[in-house]
Amino acid sequence: MSNRQNGPVDPESTAVVMGSFTEIEPTADALDELRGRGIADEQISIMSSLPYSPNILGRPSVRTRLPMISLTSAIVGLLAGIFFVIVTPHLYIIRVGGQPIVPLPPTFLLMYEFIMLLLIVGTFGGFLALNHFPSSKPKYYDSKLNDGRISLVVHVPAGQKAEAVAALEAHGAVDIHEPERREL
Repeated sequence: MSNRQNGPVDPESTAVVMGSFTEIEPTADALDELRGRGIADEQISIMSSLPYSPNILGRPSVRTRLPMISLTSAIVGLLAGIFFVIVTPHLYIIRVGGQPIVPLPPTFLLMYEFIMLLLIVGTFGGFLALNHFPSSKPKYYDSKLNDGRISLVVHVPAGQKAEAVAALEAHGAVDIHEPERREL
């Protein structure tokens, strides 16, 4: 029905309402009431200048693929390290002063470096990809978020807009309006 940050797919049959709160407790209560009125978690976005835990707001924990991306990047780093540090010297053998072809202390150091390099690059790239960054599409925004407010953006069918507004008003939303979309 909607893409949480980019807005509804069909603007004629859906409405978007934003309510701003100054405290976290009424925000959590408003979320509970919105869920009680049949509005799914996928239709509600929380925007804040502070990173609140989903547990504080009674939301389900967010599942992310970033740990698997990081683990895969580390394994690729290990394989790249093995190739460059162990396989390559055996392909082009150069004997130096009776030393082993693959000396252990530098091998471990270089393997660690390859693992960390690809782990960091893969995790950073995965983070950017999962968060759709950079985005050229306008996003919902409220300048009052800079003042420490917490905003709920609710995507509802046009017929449920009054219910969503009533739920936000019942829990003390300071400012209820249709949010503007702007380039970030």
